[in-house]
Amino acid sequence: MALPATISCKVSSESAGYLTMSAVTRVDVPLDDLAARILGICGKDPRRVAGILRRGALVSGDTRYRWRPLPPSDEDVAALLQRFPDHDPDLELDASLCFRMVFRGPRGEFEITREAGQQRRFLRRRAFWDEAVALIATLSPRCQRHSYSDGADVFAADLTPSSRATLRDLGSRLRYTALAAQLRNLPPGRVLLFVERRPTPWPVPPAATRPARRCDQTRMGKPGNDNSVPPPSLGLK
Repeated sequence: MALPATISCKVSSESAGYLTMSAVTRVDVPLDDLAARILGICGKDPRRVAGILRRGALVSGDTRYRWRPLPPSDEDVAALLQRFPDHDPDLELDASLCFRMVFRGPRGEFEITREAGQQRRFLRRRAFWDEAVALIATLSPRCQRHSYSDGADVFAADLTPSSRATLRDLGSRLRYTALAAQLRNLPPGRVLLFVERRPTPWPVPPAATRPARRCDQTRMGKPGNDNSVPPPSLGLK
């Protein structure tokens, strides 16, 4: 039996705690969305993906999903996994597609989203985001993995002393003072860039296989044809 396009799931929150009960809602989840959450846990491992689908339960972050167990065949799982990209360690960074940066140090991590980084502090002429991403791009970040739950390739680079100093200065442009304070105390560590994977363009057929453009012979005037349009008269006799 082929996998359905949507799966009816019971969705509840795991962050409610043991003293309270969170509401359970029934949601029709697209198969690709549920598969992306599964791959975020086990990667493109066919046996583990099939096992989760058969079990009918998944905890992703603070959310629990439950559905009627599915019995996928090996062919169903293989076809499902083909819809998702593989990790490409040689992938080049496209800074324009970056939507989140995460700074990791010995005391933890914090993130800055593109939305937050593009908002300027009052009286600042330029924003933090574009120059910060351009600076990190000079550190030669390498594609570390593909995050299926985020739908993004994750690039990683080590922060140098000079890059940390520049990021501290750029942090003064941020609208949110809490993020600016974290950048002022930026310790040695790494930075991760989450970058959307650009879709593969459809191949363009060679010129020889493209349909030839047709001309309207009646309007153009075909020589030797009674329907041809005569040349304009110059009014001379």
